[in-house]
Amino acid sequence: MIAQLSYKRRFFIVLIVMLLLIFALYKKTYSPIFQLRSELQVSEKLMTNSEASFEEIQALQNELNGLDKIIGNSQNHALAQQKILHFITKNALDISVISMEDTHIFGEKIFTVFTNKIVLKGTYENLLQLMYTMEKEFNASKIASAKFVSKKDYNTNKTDLLLELYFQNYGK
Repeated sequence: MIAQLSYKRRFFIVLIVMLLLIFALYKKTYSPIFQLRSELQVSEKLMTNSEASFEEIQALQNELNGLDKIIGNSQNHALAQQKILHFITKNALDISVISMEDTHIFGEKIFTVFTNKIVLKGTYENLLQLMYTMEKEFNASKIASAKFVSKKDYNTNKTDLLLELYFQNYGK
């Protein structure tokens, strides 16, 4: 049957068969390769995003640790008053503790804030030096507020300088 066809028709048949073979070759070989390449590119993007996510998590963890250092440690809240008193008695010269109030606890969904108030009496230089030392070296709690108050003692007719310190730390 092929012998009866002209060379022109034989050429077109060979050309059509060749095109069909090329199309079949593309479908069987190259199409899955291109599909796998696109999936690989998507996977690489996801992998870079996941690596960036790990870096973001690490950055957030470092930021949280930095905030822990700034605000105060979130451990041993019950011992905060004792640590404050111990630090003051160890580092303060000619400063007396007038009063110390109970710990005020304020709870939120995410964290709990512990506030301690202490009133100290002494000279301006000594109180200022103690406050500076506590701000730099005391890690159990951080000074949230400081207020100098002068109070007249009518028995001795002297004016005493008082320092009200508010310490805050938080827990999770």
